[in-house]
Amino acid sequence: MENTMASPITVRSTDDQYIVSIDKKAVDVNLLLEFLEKMRLEHLIGKACFDESIEEIGEQINKDWWAKNKEWFLNPDR
Repeated sequence: MENTMASPITVRSTDDQYIVSIDKKAVDVNLLLEFLEKMRLEHLIGKACFDESIEEIGEQINKDWWAKNKEWFLNPDR
């Protein structure tokens, strides 16, 4: 598989790798590094094999945080 369209981003595929080429003028390096870090974390999370209870805990933490910080977050000048 090869993306040969005139694009600042091209992707080639080998048997065991994707090879991505990105024009430096097209993408800010910090944005690229953030994206790669997110991909790395997603990969690690996928390998961790968490059960569904960890997602429930995360949702509860978010609800608790939002309940505690909603007013400050929506009205920071108060």
